[in-house]
Amino acid sequence: MAMVPSSDPAQYRVTFFFGPEAVEERPDHLRCVFNVKKRSWKGGVQVAVDVAQDHLDRARERIRYTSWLAGLVQASSQEERQELTSRADDLFVQSLCTSVLNLALQAGIEQVNQLIAAATFSDELHQLLDEQPEQVTDRIRLELDLGETSEI
Repeated sequence: MAMVPSSDPAQYRVTFFFGPEAVEERPDHLRCVFNVKKRSWKGGVQVAVDVAQDHLDRARERIRYTSWLAGLVQASSQEERQELTSRADDLFVQSLCTSVLNLALQAGIEQVNQLIAAATFSDELHQLLDEQPEQVTDRIRLELDLGETSEI
């Protein structure tokens, strides 16, 4: 994938399209797809973002996702907790994919349909998870319409 010079992510309009879905040729990967339109483009493109299961596992550990989520849903009934946890797991993948897409947008992307491979931006994603885990967790909390919990 060819990259263009660094750009401002605010120039893009991003719409989540679908995912996470298993990648047929890579069963250890999940994929989310986004529609991306830059103000200066006549039309948008589809950008698929892959994430490997081992990256997901490390990201969960890095931000202590399981304990964060347990604290977030603790006031809910057992049935609600199961439903929220299942939904949160999908949202976690979507949020990581969104973070990778944002990193790609900051680097600048061309106006072509493309796939961002699982290993792309992995160092930058780890840095984001260490320095600003709320970039990932706030998306989940807001989508589930749940209150804030203690720091991660």
